[in-house]
Amino acid sequence: MRRISLLAAALAVAAVCAGCFDNIADTPLEIPDRDIGAPEALAAEAGNGSVTLRWNPVAGASSYRVYRSADVASALARLAQTPDTVYTDATARNGTVYVYRIAAVGQSGLEGPQSDAVTVSPAVYSVLINGGERYTGSTVVALTLTAPATTAHMMISQSAAFEGAAWEGYAPSRAFRIEGPDGAIVVHARFRDAGGALSPVVSDEIVKDTYARVAGLDIQPAARLYAPGSSVHFRMRVEDDETGGRGALSFPGLADPVALLDDGRGGDGTADDGIYEAEYRLPASLRGIDIPLAASFIDRAGNESPVFEAGTISFTDPPAAVSLIGVMDSSRTSITIRWIASSDPYFASYRIYRSESPGVAETPLHFVRELFNAGQTSYPDGQLIEGRRYYYRIFVVNDLDESAGSNEIAANTYDGLPTTPVLAAPSAIGATRATLTWSVNPDTDFGEYRLYRATQPGVTISSLLVATIRDRETTFFDDTGLDTGANTYYYRLFAVDLGGKYSRSNEVDTGQ
Repeated sequence: MRRISLLAAALAVAAVCAGCFDNIADTPLEIPDRDIGAPEALAAEAGNGSVTLRWNPVAGASSYRVYRSADVASALARLAQTPDTVYTDATARNGTVYVYRIAAVGQSGLEGPQSDAVTVSPAVYSVLINGGERYTGSTVVALTLTAPATTAHMMISQSAAFEGAAWEGYAPSRAFRIEGPDGAIVVHARFRDAGGALSPVVSDEIVKDTYARVAGLDIQPAARLYAPGSSVHFRMRVEDDETGGRGALSFPGLADPVALLDDGRGGDGTADDGIYEAEYRLPASLRGIDIPLAASFIDRAGNESPVFEAGTISFTDPPAAVSLIGVMDSSRTSITIRWIASSDPYFASYRIYRSESPGVAETPLHFVRELFNAGQTSYPDGQLIEGRRYYYRIFVVNDLDESAGSNEIAANTYDGLPTTPVLAAPSAIGATRATLTWSVNPDTDFGEYRLYRATQPGVTISSLLVATIRDRETTFFDDTGLDTGANTYYYRLFAVDLGGKYSRSNEVDTGQ
């Protein structure tokens, strides 16, 4: 009976000890460091075959342990240990859902509690502008956005920092308005899944080119007239030296526009230099003067330039010039010129041009008169300024408005003394003032009026100069500061021309 009791007691002690061993097996080998906090603000950014984790630093931590599971139901396994608060898992596979936690490790080497979990699935992300085109002529482009099926939101901006941008629902395509001047435009995109995990920033670039303009057109060799059937070289420049486009030149009478190229063909000297050229033979049957040239340009983005008025071109012979043979007559206000008559069979008119300096040009500024009688060989040019030297040329014009200029001659109008002014008797005479009036000077070379005063008869240019008046129409002057009670004042007016010649008026006084 005693043996049975001892056996039962031994079995009971064994059972108790077995339970103790079971408890020891469940006890972790590492005791958590309760003085170290759990990392906060854990965030995950999904990439192409990678996941980047970021979290806030923990006080007292010497390093951090990264834990990962391949799905929500699986147990976490230690993945890595790092001294930083950023870690990139480059072993992640696209399309796999991962759960991550971070634990801080204290100076003692003991691990603190783990952070909240984040769930993320790496994938391929991209944004493509206009299907990968290099240029766009529009301010609105089409975006193609690639992201996994778990993507919930996207953010799009031209700013790499996404300034002013907001999250929006994910869509695989979207219209987007690009802002800013022409040039390289970069569009950035990032994505976020339902759990808040962010993708890396992806971007694409396109060149915004919204206008095309022709800057100029040159014709070589440069000439006023070209013989029908001759060869010329057209050379068109465009703004910003754009390459990859095509140009065209047209003018009335031409069946098809002249193609201007920048690919080294058709007379283009250098390919892709932004200069569009063509070697061209003018039509043998085309005849005309100042035929307008119109250049246009379509750039690499499809923008069409405004039509550029590129000057004119002429295909014919000008009329023969005539000779000016001198001056028939000259007066104070006119010069009569004469020339040899034109015998051109296509005579249309004579055009007379005049200048006050050598080098008379066929410009509106110098134009005097057009005469339509080929037999007329003289012309009186009137309303000139006295004592002035003038230069003349005469141009013969044909039916195509071509012209040829004569030699240049010079002639002077007669330079006489100014018209003598008439000074009226002083009026409105007071104790300290008197008003003088006079006749208007009609001369074309009028310069100024000068009024002189003296207290004795015989006023001259050496007397006191009271006033200088340069306005021809001002014909009065109030002379003040006088003492008419004690003095008689004598006045004389001088009219002075532009050459310095003068004539004097009669003399008047305040005693009259």
